[in-house]
Amino acid sequence: MPVWAATLVIAAVTVLLIAAAWLGWRSRVRRDAGLVPSHEVPAGLGAPRAASRVLYVATTAHDEPLERLAIAGLAFRAQGTIAVHASGVLVSLDGSADVWIRASDLAAARPATVAIDKAVEKDGLLTLVWRLAGTAIDSYFRVLEPELSGSLYDAIDSITHAESEV
Repeated sequence: MPVWAATLVIAAVTVLLIAAAWLGWRSRVRRDAGLVPSHEVPAGLGAPRAASRVLYVATTAHDEPLERLAIAGLAFRAQGTIAVHASGVLVSLDGSADVWIRASDLAAARPATVAIDKAVEKDGLLTLVWRLAGTAIDSYFRVLEPELSGSLYDAIDSITHAESEV
């Protein structure tokens, strides 16, 4: 086979793979279109109970760490901050609109080791379990200031409602 033909075949396969990935992502966005988080941050939040810089990893269906959800503001990995307030959790990611999670929608905070394409040391991820539009979901964060992890867990636990079940 001539070199130009092999190059053409490789280019065609590459274009097909990129097109398939794009179509798959578009399908996922359409599937998750009903999952729209609040981007309106309540006024007068005051100082957070706990806050830290984080690497946002992904949001998945509850207890399905390999089933990514394409949610506006939470669709892509990014650095940012997570701040726990008495009335909820504010997720501010670089390049995205802030996401406000009301305390009444929170179910738990728990450690994880794996989510989608991120594997870290045992319990190296903070998993925020919450409800969005009646759907139980898990959002995974890598706390960039590990010494603050305990205070984040404690603050989230203090605002979750005991009757919240996912």
